[in-house]
Amino acid sequence: MQRVLGSCFILMVAGSCGGNSAQRTVQAPSATQTPAADSWNAEPDTSGLDSTSATTAPNVTVPAAGSDATSQMLASHNARRAKHCAAPLRWSADAAAIAQRWANGLAARGCVMQHSNGKLGENLAMIMGGTLTPEQVVAMWYDEVAQYDFSAPGFSMQAGHFTQVVWRGTAAVGCGKAACAGGGEMWVCNYDGPGNWEGQFPANVVPAGSNCASLR
Repeated sequence: MQRVLGSCFILMVAGSCGGNSAQRTVQAPSATQTPAADSWNAEPDTSGLDSTSATTAPNVTVPAAGSDATSQMLASHNARRAKHCAAPLRWSADAAAIAQRWANGLAARGCVMQHSNGKLGENLAMIMGGTLTPEQVVAMWYDEVAQYDFSAPGFSMQAGHFTQVVWRGTAAVGCGKAACAGGGEMWVCNYDGPGNWEGQFPANVVPAGSNCASLR
């Protein structure tokens, strides 16, 4: 089976995502939506970065399981997964470490949008000149449901974030975020097992309101 990469989410910034990704521009949240700093704002994690990028690594670290930030990220994912008969995700410290290193590296290179092309599933998001809560990030990804055609299930560049969020075969998620120079944030979530496999969409992405008992 071939796995298809999801697209990137870009907020108020121009530029391509790289790889098999698509660019999408949406409106940044208003000032009243800007959240306070959360438990991701701590000391830098420079592991996995070369000596050049490590000197400019953002002031963030891998969030700990059970923190407010991870709880919000899990709750935001799982509330939406439940609508599509997908089991709740658990937090993966390993996936979070991978996501944080990648977010740090992207931020150190100017907050470029590029997938890691690793073994895990991956969703990216970026906002320039603002901040986002975990709920806002997952809501943006999930809102692509409006672009997904359940009558012709399969990968879509317009809905790749949504399908990964609700992929029934995914068991765990780990996320990281990094500060962009001049303001803004880079977000990365990695998923274990990865979603968006060709040929597996009918079983893994089902319409909201489906009879979940019949799918088990």
